[in-house]
Amino acid sequence: MLSKLKGGIAVFARFRRISWSKKLLYIYVFGLILGIIMLLLYAFFPSLRLCSSIFGQQICTPAGIFLTLALSLPGYLIAGNLLSFIPELPWGISLVIVIVVSAFFYYLAGWLVDQKLAKKMTTTKFSKYLIIFVFVVLLLVLISLI
Repeated sequence: MLSKLKGGIAVFARFRRISWSKKLLYIYVFGLILGIIMLLLYAFFPSLRLCSSIFGQQICTPAGIFLTLALSLPGYLIAGNLLSFIPELPWGISLVIVIVVSAFFYYLAGWLVDQKLAKKMTTTKFSKYLIIFVFVVLLLVLISLI
């Protein structure tokens, strides 16, 4: 029992040393895999669903789909707006593009944190990048509402 605990602590210590850009990328991939596993388990356990009220309507979806959609939201906001201009795009290619764009988004967010933690970026420069980052995300949300 104690050796398993030491092994878990060692894995956690190794994970803490990884850069934030890789951490966020690993968390995203782990979340996607967990969502797919939860979706497969939904066939055996139908209670694995989430119900929420969106725009006054009760919507229920399997928890695995909800998790993968929530994690891939940056890709849907960025690539989804651009892919809407391409007619007749196969869903598989669209899915891969959304996943790659989401992964790049998380990598970029982690890079921003890494730069700040490594003191390679001044506070004013970090604030400028953060404001630009937030405005781009808000602009993409606004475009998706149109």
